[in-house]
Amino acid sequence: MKRFTTLDTLRGLSIFGMVFSGTIPHGTLPAWMYHIQNPPPNHTLDSTQFGLGWVDLVFPIFIFCMGVAIPFSFRAKWEKFSKNTVHDMRGIAVRFLRLLAFSFLCVLLRPPYSAGYGSYFLALIGFASLWFIYVKGATAGKQIAGSIAAIALLSIYHVAFKVPVSLFKRDIIILLLAFLYLFGSLIWYATRDSEKWRLFSFLGVVAISLISRTTGFDGLVYNNKHISWLLNMEQINFLMILLPATWVGDRLVILQKENNLRIQHKGWLTHLLFWCLLAVVVWICISSYNRWLLAGKLVSLVTLAGLIFLMSKKAPRFLPFLYLATLLILSGLWMEQLEPGLTKVPCSFSYCFVSGGIALLLLLWLHYMSECFPQRFLGRVFSGAGANPLMSYVAHGLFIVPLMGITYIKTLYQWARPVAYPWVGTLSAFLVVLFTMWAVSLVSRKKIYWRA
Repeated sequence: MKRFTTLDTLRGLSIFGMVFSGTIPHGTLPAWMYHIQNPPPNHTLDSTQFGLGWVDLVFPIFIFCMGVAIPFSFRAKWEKFSKNTVHDMRGIAVRFLRLLAFSFLCVLLRPPYSAGYGSYFLALIGFASLWFIYVKGATAGKQIAGSIAAIALLSIYHVAFKVPVSLFKRDIIILLLAFLYLFGSLIWYATRDSEKWRLFSFLGVVAISLISRTTGFDGLVYNNKHISWLLNMEQINFLMILLPATWVGDRLVILQKENNLRIQHKGWLTHLLFWCLLAVVVWICISSYNRWLLAGKLVSLVTLAGLIFLMSKKAPRFLPFLYLATLLILSGLWMEQLEPGLTKVPCSFSYCFVSGGIALLLLLWLHYMSECFPQRFLGRVFSGAGANPLMSYVAHGLFIVPLMGITYIKTLYQWARPVAYPWVGTLSAFLVVLFTMWAVSLVSRKKIYWRA
């Protein structure tokens, strides 16, 4: 089955956002450049802060991409091999366990600062060990060699640098994605031929989440460190983003098989339609950040209604997607008044619904951009990085930065981040992360992928 490259592009943009938001200068930029609930200058969690910013969108967008990709992944496999439930269940379990292992390895293999200049070489060894373990098509011998190298590296950190090896040292983002993949894949597999049962599953997730919040069960689990290091209710809550995305994936698979994904971009109204999708995303972020709640709801309602009318005339095959995005966004915006506010921590219903709808609008806009402006440099960079998400996620910290340190380019990079001029540091971070995505896209172009 042909890859839906627009999905790769959106995934690549979300990974870029994750890495970039973690490398910009802290404490000195305007508050909208950070997570709403981690405002400058201290960036400590403030659960009384409400709203949605661009940084708060990057993770739910990635979850959305994972959901869309599930139908593509399974149906592509079924085209090559016959459908086998036992084999499929084994595949889901193996991928879950490999993602779970990756969530620990990508943190544990980071060298300690006390290693000094040698930490750069240790980081490259860690990157190489992940390469052998996760590169697609690796033989058992290579995977064993990579595992031995990883274990040896962890032993060196523990013995020589007194770094504890702890189950609490894991990447929470990858950990969440592992469980979301497990639960989401199983639900999709059970409901793959029935939209009705998919809807019931979604409503079941909403009901479980609602019960856990009203009874205080989610807080009880979250505050128990013996449980929350591995399991918490967010692994259920974020299914409210992933499950609608699987429906989007099913629809896109059908349109792709029918060769019906083209956008006839003739006439200014078609261009207006898709650019307004992006404008709605920007407006929701601005109105939510500034707490223009009534204006945010009304303008979004009127604009989306107008876009539905335009879509029915100019690109009717994409109308079901716009219906879903509109339902999610408006439900989330109006639902916020029933909650303390739109928050990522704790994960609110409004956050899941609005961010899921925004992700779908961005997917439609990016597909329009790929149709109107094919083979553009940035499109190739982000689609290539998005096709290689595991490598993209760690390449900056375990490969690019160590190379910069070894060659002393990092000294120049730090000089280009003056404390008095934080926007200069932001630009330098942007360029380095963009270079990272470009490097990964080159690897993807060689058909070399990391796969869980």
